[in-house]
Amino acid sequence: MNVYWKNSTFRALANSSFLSAIGSTLFNLVFLVYAQTLPFKTLAVSIVSFANLVPTFFMIFNGYWADHTNPRHRFRYVIGLRGIQGCLYLGIAGLLQEPGTMGLFAGLVALNVISDLLADYTINLIMHYEKMILHGQTERQSALGFSAGMRNIISMVFQAAGASLIVLLHNNFSLFAVINALSFLLAGLVLVHDRRLFRHLDRKAASTQADQNQKEGMLVSLGQSFRTIYANHPLFIMLLLALACNSLGASLEGLTAVLLANVRTLWLGNFATTVAAVSIVGSLSITIAALWTNDGLQRFSLPSLTAVSMTFLVLFAVNMVWWQSPLVMLVTMAIASYPIGKINPRVQSEIFTLTDAQHLTATMSVISTVVLLGAPLGNVIFLGIANLFNPQVAWITFGGAAVVVTMGAFLCVWQWPQLVANQAQRVNKEPD
Repeated sequence: MNVYWKNSTFRALANSSFLSAIGSTLFNLVFLVYAQTLPFKTLAVSIVSFANLVPTFFMIFNGYWADHTNPRHRFRYVIGLRGIQGCLYLGIAGLLQEPGTMGLFAGLVALNVISDLLADYTINLIMHYEKMILHGQTERQSALGFSAGMRNIISMVFQAAGASLIVLLHNNFSLFAVINALSFLLAGLVLVHDRRLFRHLDRKAASTQADQNQKEGMLVSLGQSFRTIYANHPLFIMLLLALACNSLGASLEGLTAVLLANVRTLWLGNFATTVAAVSIVGSLSITIAALWTNDGLQRFSLPSLTAVSMTFLVLFAVNMVWWQSPLVMLVTMAIASYPIGKINPRVQSEIFTLTDAQHLTATMSVISTVVLLGAPLGNVIFLGIANLFNPQVAWITFGGAAVVVTMGAFLCVWQWPQLVANQAQRVNKEPD
């Protein structure tokens, strides 16, 4: 919080990020509700959930392109891309007024994916500014932690607001697309005020980093990142666990939405409110866990936290198939999400300690990409089963897979002390 008030440049970047997050949060929920109103609702909801994962396939390339963008043009690209995103959603607003055919829906999904790809590229460009204006590990972690926490709060607040507004505005989907367009335009305008400072940073980066990007290609950079990760066996095992968990967790939102679209006994008033409630409970639990550092779980190992999370994810799946209690659904989601708020900061801290500055972004990109690669796999499998058979069969399969991952996590808990001790010995034997 102190960094936000003391560092005006970071404050401008943060405000821009928050504005774009507000519009995106509202529209993502509304687009899901729009898909649920179509005649082919199960297929439409599945397509929306899968389309949200498409940028995952381009994460490494997106990051590499952003790293190799000429710094002299960086600010121009950031402002221009925000404007393009705004125009895309103005176009979406117009299309949403037409009858909901499969062709129109496919066009809307395509435009939404293009906007997401542009957003990821813009975020990667902005990361270079953050690296230049945030000094020291403490300030960097404090600032980025504040940004992440605020985005979680925005997600929770505006998902709740969106679920209510969509009912009050009688499913006026176009209006929400316009709101999203305005949020991107405002996100760009916020940065224009400090354009001289950002252009100064661009010139400084161009003069000091012009040759660095030419010295190391993408394959060399990624190779070094993979070696850093593999050399730390506990971190490598956690990466594999995270990949398995994310294969399940990333499909959770889409699979939940598909079941809720067909099972009214789980509704909390209406479909939109229920989808928002599940997401808000998960986000709130993660946020509280990240902020409450001395709750006792800091003494748990990373595999232990994973095992706790997966155990309650199994109970969540059981409830979706058999008990079908809205209360159990929310409680198990909250408990399953809580350890995640502990895992992510600890893994990130480990990466910061292990990785040199030259390969920090590449290593983070590799880890994020490997973890997120499980998302398309999980969605294809479980949402595919939901469409080929029915959502209940998909949830039974999901629960079985969660049991297997839980058993693997408990096995890692048993071996974890020895793995950590062996890694410490390897580090101590390495020459200075």
